[in-house]
Amino acid sequence: MEEKTYLDHLTEFTWIYGPKFVAALVLFFGGLWVIKRLARGFDAFLRRRKVDESLRPFFTSLADTGMKVILIFMVANTVGIETTSFIAVFSAVAFSVGLALQGSLGNFASGVLILLFKPYRVGDLITVGDKTGHVTEIQIFNTVLMNDHGKKIIIPNGKMTEGAIENIEMDVPVQVEIAILIDAESDMKTVRAAADAAAARCPWRLTDRDTEVVITGLSRDDMKAEISWWTMGENFTKTADFMHETLKEEFDARNIKIAKERRKESV
Repeated sequence: MEEKTYLDHLTEFTWIYGPKFVAALVLFFGGLWVIKRLARGFDAFLRRRKVDESLRPFFTSLADTGMKVILIFMVANTVGIETTSFIAVFSAVAFSVGLALQGSLGNFASGVLILLFKPYRVGDLITVGDKTGHVTEIQIFNTVLMNDHGKKIIIPNGKMTEGAIENIEMDVPVQVEIAILIDAESDMKTVRAAADAAAARCPWRLTDRDTEVVITGLSRDDMKAEISWWTMGENFTKTADFMHETLKEEFDARNIKIAKERRKESV
């Protein structure tokens, strides 16, 4: 009698839960097959859209993991397991982790935006706040710069997106400009001749663009001259250094005197 009771319970359990387990198995393995193909299609879509190589695997993995989590909840619900409590616990844990890592998550989100919209690229010369350097790496959480002294500057991506960025792109023409205080009695034709002579010596200057000399300030003792040449972005720093040296030599050769810097008088 007792064995019959066990057999009856087993038969009842099989009739009730057997179809659910079969349906759950079919759903699980069929879902994995569908997810695999959807992930491949999504990856191909990202390739066609020319999404950055460092972002594409992440997005594909994120989509794949998200679909698998949804599949697990669907399988559990098919078997008869109540998923509401699991979803509530999962949401609470996700909220707690988000609060604890909100700074890192902000840098991560900024990194994704930088890699997607490309406000700057590796090799560009950028200035962020008081930091200037060539971009050597664009990571998910940080951007790495290298300045002219060989010092590595690591800036969180959150800082990169919250303010203005001065970007000098490598393969784009850019104007290199320096301001010099010269004696007020200096002859402008001589100053322009000195600027042209210095520019002619520069191996990185774009010869199809003229040298510019503009007076932007005058006083009794001096005047402020802004001299500029055009070069490619990748040669910006070398051209700026070359300008200071050669202009000094050409000014000395023509007896153009550089004025002393003005001092603010206290009242």
